[in-house]
This record gives sequence, structure tokens and C-alpha cells, in this order.
Amino acid sequence: AYNIERDKKSIGYSLTKVDGDEVSQTGRENFVNGLAGRVPGLSINPTSGDPGASSQIVLRGIVSLSGDNQPLMVVDGVPIDNSVVNQINTTLNGNNRNQDYTNRASDINPADIESYVILKGPEATALYGNLGSNGAIVITTKKAKAGKATVSYNGSLRLETVRSAPQIQSVYSQGASNGIFDGGSTTFFGPRYPEGTKIYDNVESFFKVGTAQKNNLVFEGGKESFTYRWSTEYTDNRGTIPTTQYKRLVTSLAGQAALSDAIKLTTRFSYTNAYNKKANKGLAGYLMGLLIFPSTFDVNNWIDPIGNRVLTTGTIFNEFDNPLWDVNKNLADDRTNSYLMNTNLTYRPNKWLNITGIIGADISNTDGNLVYHAQSYSGSGSVTAQRGGVINTYNQLNKNFNGSLTASAKHSFGKFNNTYILGLNASDVNLTTRSARGQNMFDPDFYSINNTLPTTQSAKLAILRRRNAGAFAQAILGYQQLLYLTLSGRVDAASRMLPNNPYFAYPSASLAFNFSELDAVKKLDWLSSGKFRGSFGMTGKEPSRYYALATRLVTTTTSGGGFTYDLAAGGNPDLVPEQTIDFEVGTELGFLKDRITLDMTYYTRESRKQIISPRISYGTGSVIRIMNGGVITNRGVEVQLKGSPIRRPNFNWDMTFNFTHNKGVVNSIAEDLPEFYESDSWIVNGARPAVVPGSSTLAIAGWVNATNSKGDQLINPNTGLPILKSSSEFEIIGDRAPKFTLGFINGFRYKSFNVSFLFDLRVGGDVFNQTEYELYRRGLSTKTLDREQPRILRGVLADGLENSANPTVNNIMITPYTYSTYYTSTTGSLAPEQFLERNIKTLRLRDITVGYDLPQSLAAKTKFLSSIGLFVTLTDVFLLTNYTGSDPDVNGNTPAVGGSGGYGIDYGSLGRPLGVNMGLRIRL
Repeated sequence: AYNIERDKKSIGYSLTKVDGDEVSQTGRENFVNGLAGRVPGLSINPTSGDPGASSQIVLRGIVSLSGDNQPLMVVDGVPIDNSVVNQINTTLNGNNRNQDYTNRASDINPADIESYVILKGPEATALYGNLGSNGAIVITTKKAKAGKATVSYNGSLRLETVRSAPQIQSVYSQGASNGIFDGGSTTFFGPRYPEGTKIYDNVESFFKVGTAQKNNLVFEGGKESFTYRWSTEYTDNRGTIPTTQYKRLVTSLAGQAALSDAIKLTTRFSYTNAYNKKANKGLAGYLMGLLIFPSTFDVNNWIDPIGNRVLTTGTIFNEFDNPLWDVNKNLADDRTNSYLMNTNLTYRPNKWLNITGIIGADISNTDGNLVYHAQSYSGSGSVTAQRGGVINTYNQLNKNFNGSLTASAKHSFGKFNNTYILGLNASDVNLTTRSARGQNMFDPDFYSINNTLPTTQSAKLAILRRRNAGAFAQAILGYQQLLYLTLSGRVDAASRMLPNNPYFAYPSASLAFNFSELDAVKKLDWLSSGKFRGSFGMTGKEPSRYYALATRLVTTTTSGGGFTYDLAAGGNPDLVPEQTIDFEVGTELGFLKDRITLDMTYYTRESRKQIISPRISYGTGSVIRIMNGGVITNRGVEVQLKGSPIRRPNFNWDMTFNFTHNKGVVNSIAEDLPEFYESDSWIVNGARPAVVPGSSTLAIAGWVNATNSKGDQLINPNTGLPILKSSSEFEIIGDRAPKFTLGFINGFRYKSFNVSFLFDLRVGGDVFNQTEYELYRRGLSTKTLDREQPRILRGVLADGLENSANPTVNNIMITPYTYSTYYTSTTGSLAPEQFLERNIKTLRLRDITVGYDLPQSLAAKTKFLSSIGLFVTLTDVFLLTNYTGSDPDVNGNTPAVGGSGGYGIDYGSLGRPLGVNMGLRIRL
């Protein structure tokens, strides 16, 4: 924390370090995705495989049912913002379901990162205060080394292709029901296509080969008293979805200067310009539009010569958009300019005292648009209420300022070596979002809010501010190199908790016993190092929502304007911070001169005083009430095994296994609520992420079919279809949490060749396939191809005898072809639990890199090159899974949604594409 270095032997808690080049060589634009599989306890869940897609990051399970669960990002001692745009703060009104927004951590050039240190327990993050309550990813950027000035270039070209897409049937034609043709229908329950009908493979022809070019240039050099490093990276990723693109320009300048023998200055400035052109997702997105588009029409025929939308048989009001019309005419984009600055001044007046001051700023400004063309399905409205096109535009200015002052003193006496640390920290965050919405565009192809009818225009201003201040202390008490006791404490003051509970404190402690320092153990040739460790810690966590204590004011569009109380979320002045108590024990072992190392950890963390926002009776004057209450517990095991089976002058083989098991359980919910769900994550009509006392923190609830007292399914005697138990009651139907995950990394080097690859195994966890649900109820799923086969559903009739000793066994035969209600009924036959795919297992080859360094003699012949290297990297090479959708590793929401969000919900998006990256490295 705060650039304070510690001897590894003194650390009494779990941490994992990852080399920056190991991640950057994968060629991924967002370094977050490159960490997947490399760290025990770290879960990375991307929202999709689109360019610029965001990722949800969780360490050691869900600790907050409603709040943010992402770990803190720290760059060179300065906390940075890793949030995404939250649609709730805008006029978009999509509840983070129809659009995605890039994590701001992706503004960092992965090639500029020296290392990542992942801190998991609260003892490790106590010095960061409540910002580090979910753990921390501490990033150290590259610094130049004194010596001759050098120039380095790294360039690559990647080709991408869709690995898999949902399969649809092309046997039965359009029709609303019962085998009757209806060319204007968006369902496919009509007759078989006549023999000889031209069928287009629109899914195949829609997607294209994506490309990504990346160029990175570095100048560095200096002398002992001053070094500098300037780098510039340009990335241009054009996705497999037509028109999608993610462009990024990052330039950074870092310098170190010894101002005197006692004073050292380190500073870094980085500027990023990023542009992301996206595709809509969800029901009205490109993928569902592509799958629903009739296969008897060519998807490439989407626009006529005068620029109008080509329709199949319907109208602009009732026909889903041709997906090519959607991606070309419905604009969804954003442009971000971000600035990351930090300065570190260290004063060391003598050998035992070190004083460090750090100031940093993280500023980003995003301009974005979401436009539905006047002729599009979402932009046209209806015949009686025509929209004439819809424009949403927003600007988000996010300013984060941080400062810290720490003093560390070392004191030794006898066999004791102690370090004492005192520090102060302050942060200021100002997030301002301005957005506007308008309809009835005068020119349908001119995308400006000024091009809309003034009487339809509305605006929204969201100003979210907070300030935090903290004081902390730490004592590291060491006996020889054998035993270390670390005691830490922090007091925080949070503006969001004013006026009743602004202050909260939390202690932590850890013990490290390096038993390999014992004389008896030193004699063991096979054991090179050994440590037992244990830690205890407590952290506080303020509400992730702004205006949680006082009901916020919102603008009105009534005559006269002004402000009113926001009835959607009433404040609670009596809120107190959430509290998490962690306990961790573990061991670190090294064998055969550390050719084999083993790091094992068992942890338990209990999170109390949960801050949740359940829906309440409208009679209270609010829709949602924010309150404290509830306890959740996470218990888990983490194992990292490293080995070097072969170490030779010309051949090395290194391997790493990362094992993670976490079980999160909801012990209780506030005020004995029977169920809690985060409303924004309710994507599907009959299913939603929800928890009840005793359930998993990643449970999913849904409608279920009724049964008799013996558990037999009840059948409606009039229809022969199952009966829905209740459309107002949700029961736990699954658990999205995997039983365990395993990452397997291998690296080989033979002379000038090197090969590395990463396998990632997931076992267990359920996924809700909402995409399949939509295809099924529209007659497009391949599971509906047996519709002409008569069947009798297993169960007993609900005829009054269902709970008797001799219930009536169902004997009603139905043929779905002539009774399509079998596929569409929401009163029982289409219960969501049918589309929950259970106990998912995946084995994926995340990346493989093959590199070759040309002989030094060849570079020397050029007289200006010192090294030349070639490499090929393949990403997301293959996926072996029992999941029937395209990829179970997707998210129906964005990281802006609190709690568990839309993790494990597959709806209208595809996983990451297969990528082949070819590149060149040269150094002058």
C-alpha cells in the first residue's frame, strides 16, 4: 500500500503477483481479461465478446448483495476509477440491459504495466480503507533503467472469427400458431417450407472476419540521477459484428529523478483517447434480430436505393429490424478522453526514516449516443403513437483526486527488527452526468438532439459527489527472520455517511511464522522455504449508491420545472456501513531450491449489516427503500502450485496450477424479508437473480410448475399442459456459482523459441439461457423440430384427485404442430426452469503464444537493431462444454449493476471470438 515495500517473509496474508508481460503478450485490449485463470480467487466475467466490452471482476465471492463487489484498482500507489457508465444516471432508461460500456481500467496500456499484485483479504487492504473492502489489484507501471537510450517497437495484427452462434431451425415457416402460414409473424409456427424454397444462411453471412492492429512505441533512457520513459500505443479493433469498433490511443510519460541524496521524485502522466462503436444487445439487439430474421429473405438486402429500410412482410412498427439495418442505422457509440496523473515524492533523511507523499488524479470525460432511427423497430413507436426516431445523448465527467502522506520508521534492537508506519489519506470524487432525450427527428439521418421536436425533449442532470479521509497506522514486529506480527488500524470519515455515522474504524492483524528458519529445518535439503501464516481483519463499506441517506431531488418536466423528491428510492438517515470480518490461514512451501512451490489458503469472510434496496409498498411514498440488515458468508480454498520440471541452459519448462473453490451463503436478509433481488438484474420475465435465507449468493429464482403432495407435475385437464404454481412467487431454481475453477499455465523455452499457453477449467454452476428461451417460444429453436410428434406429458391431472391415493395419470395427447401453445404458454408449459442449464462444465484454451528471437548476430548486421522477435498468439482457441448456447461466460447486465448482476444470464450476445495474433518486436 502507498508504495511501501515489504519483505515477503514478513507478509502474513495471501497475495498473488503476475508479471505484466505475461498478460500483455496475450494481445488483449483490456488487461483485466488477460488476468483470467492466472490468479486463485479471482473471477473475471466479460459481458460479451464485442470490441470494448466490459468485465465484471470479483475476488473471493460476493460480499455485498446490493453494492459494488469489484476490487479497488491502484496504479503506482494511487486508487483509480474502474467504473462503467450507469444508465440510471441518464435518460437512456435501459437499466444497463441494452448497452455495454467499457471499464475505465481499459484506458491503461497493458504494455506499460510491470506487474500486478492481487491483495485479497482485508488485512491486505486495510490501509486503503473502505475503498479496498473488496480486495485490491495493485498495478506497478514500467520505469526506465539508467543506461543508453533505447527505442522499442511492438506491432501486431489480429484476425478474429466468431467461434459459435446459436443454431436455429429452417424447416418450418412463419406463422402465429398451429401450422398456419403468416408472413407478417415474428414466430415460426407455420407449415414446412415448400420443397425448393431458397433458404439463406443469414447467420453465416452476417458476421465478418474481425481485425485488430496494435502498435506500441517506447523511448527510454537516462542516467542514475534521472530516467525517462515515453510510450505510445494505438489499437484499432474492428469486430466480427459489422460496424463495431474499438479504437484507443494511449500515450504516457514517466520520469524518476534523484533531487538529492535524500529526495527522490517519481511522476507519471498518461492520456487516453478511446472510441467505441457498439451493437445493441438483448431482445431488441442485433443477435436476436439476426436469429428472428426470416431465412427466406437475404439479410444483406437491408436498404433500398433511396435509403429506406427494406421490409420483409410487416411494417416498421411490428417487424424487428434487419440486423444490418440495426448496426448501420441505430447508432450506439461513445468517445472518452481520460487523464491519469500521479506524483510520488520520497524523503529519506536517514537510514531508518522514510517519508512519502503521493498525489494523483484520474479524470475522464465521456460523450455518448444511443440513437434509434425513425424507421427502426425501437425508434418508430406504434401506428397510434409514432416516435419518429429517438435520440439519447449524454456526457459524463468523472474527476477523482487522491492524496496520501506516509511515514515509515525502522527500529532494531537485539534480534528484533520492527517497522512502524503512520499515514493520512484523502480522496475527492465528483461524477457529473448530463443527458438529454428527444423524439420525432426532422431529418432521420442527422443524429443531433437539436434535430428533434422540442416538445419531446427532456434532460437529466446527475451530480454525484463524495469525499473520504482516513488515518492509518501499522506496526510490523519481526523476530530475526522467523516470526513477524503485523498490527494495523484505520479510521475513515465518509461524506456519504454524514451526519449521523460518518466515522468508522477497523483493525487487522497477521502473523507469519517462517519455520524454515529453524535450525532443525535448515538441515532438510529438500525443503528450501516454509511459512505458516494467519490473518484477521475487519473492513467497513459505505453504500455504493449516492444519496442513500437523504432522498435525492430530481428534475421535473411539469409546468414551471423545478425539483421533486425522487420517489423511486427513499433515503435512510440511519444507515451504517457494511462490515466484513475475514479470517485466513495458509502456508507457503518451497521444495528443491524452490523448483516446486506451493501456496495454500483457507479463508472465511462474514459480511454483516448489508445495505440493500428492496422494493416496498408504494403506500410508503417510495418504490425502493434503502436499509441495513442481513449476513452473508463466503468460505473458500485457494491453491497455487508452481513447478519447474526442467531447468537447463537451453531448455526451461515452467508450469502453474491455480485452484479456486468458494461457497457463498446468505445467512439472513434485512427485516426477515423472504427474498431479495436487485431490480436492474431482472432481465427475464419469469426468472431473476435473487437470494433467500440459506441460498447461495449467486442463486437464481424463477416461476415453477405446480406439483401435488408427492411431487408429481400437475396437468391442466383442459389443455394437457403443466400448471404454473404462481406468477407472483419466485422460488430458487439454480445456483450460478461454480463448484471450483482451475487455471493451468505452461511455459517452455528452447534456445530462441518460447511457447506458453493457459487452460481454464470451470466445473459446476448453472446458466440461464434466455436466448434459447426466446428462440423456443418463437418456434426457432432446434428443440421444436419434433413438433409433429404426438406426446403425453408426464404428470397427474389437477382434477381434484391429485393429492389422493390414486391420482389420475395424465393421458391427454397433444401435438405441438397443431397446438403451438405448447411452446408459447406462460401459464406453465414454458416455466423458466426449463431453460436453466445445470452443472455447466467448461474447458477452454484461453491463449497460446509461440515466439522466436532472431539471433543477435543477425540483428547486429543491421548496425542499429539490438534484438528482433516474432510471435504468434491465439486467444480463446477452443471451448469444450456441455452448455448448449454459444458461451456460458457472458453477462446479461454490465458491471454498473450491484450485487451479483447479470452473471450467468445469456441473453442476446456472443462470447469472445477466436483470435489469431501475429506480431513483431524490435529494439534499437
